Amino acid sequence: MLKKFLLLCVMLLTVLSASAGFAAGKYSPAIAAARAEMPAAVEMNGLDEHDGIIVLDFSDPKTLLYYEVKVASATNKVMEINVKGSNLPGSTIIEKTPEELREKVLAEYPDAKDISFRIKSEGNLEYYEATFTTTKFNANVEINPLTGAFCKRELKYF
Repeated sequence: MLKKFLLLCVMLLTVLSASAGFAAGKYSPAIAAARAEMPAAVEMNGLDEHDGIIVLDFSDPKTLLYYEVKVASATNKVMEINVKGSNLPGSTIIEKTPEELREKVLAEYPDAKDISFRIKSEGNLEYYEATFTTTKFNANVEINPLTGAFCKRELKYF
């Protein structure tokens, strides 16, 4: 009886791993496209597909950044990346100037052009919202005005 149960468990695990491998194979081009836009240290946490869009979730355990990547399932082209971190987007103190933040943006995105900043408020906290364009995407970034840390990024690919 125990042998039959163990054999059944082994067969079930084999079927499940085969179906997972099939799914990974189907999504391999989308995963590769997303990984090409990610830092090397990220780990893939999940994948979902709906309405012709594959949504992949990644995280970087060292930086505590979380990435949501949207890929067109028909073309396997990255459409959008949302990056969120553990940093609070706002502060009651503004220490960084737009000039200092421009240097941070250019350090992270060397081909950024048309960089503009404005101060936004959420409750009693203020943060900088930076918008710019690169050769691949339009970006909307929230930056902590005290620390200069990138808190939230939305990258919309052309």
